[in-house]
Amino acid sequence: MVQRAEALRSGGEKRTNTEAADRGKLLEKLRRIALRELEKRSTTLVDEPWISVTTALSDKDIEEMVLMILREARCPLTWREMKYIFAGVVGEDRLRKILINLKARGVIAELTKIRFALPEYVPVEEIHKVKNPGVLGKIYERLREKRIPPN
Repeated sequence: MVQRAEALRSGGEKRTNTEAADRGKLLEKLRRIALRELEKRSTTLVDEPWISVTTALSDKDIEEMVLMILREARCPLTWREMKYIFAGVVGEDRLRKILINLKARGVIAELTKIRFALPEYVPVEEIHKVKNPGVLGKIYERLREKRIPPN
């Protein structure tokens, strides 16, 4: 699992060894949070030595988990990183559907290179890379509150 995190650390970008190590630790931490939340939110129906049956998570539960992970990350996460964090928790198609829904409602921002973040964690220097204009109002409101001039 650690090797997989190391492969995802770079996310296609050039990073120093220290940055890559920090990113890998972040991904592992976020994955542990997602797995812990899965255990909390799912109900075991049958638990025998040869079979274990649990209830599936609702879309609302998955949305809450995605928002929790993005809040905990405090930075944009790539699609590959999101897939890694939620592997074994929710399928790729369902995760993609949830992200598209959150993006359409303006709850999360999608940046270039298929990265996702909460509006409050979009770096100022990357505001021009936001792909869903509906969330820009929230980002600019945050900047006005902090008195940061947009680029």
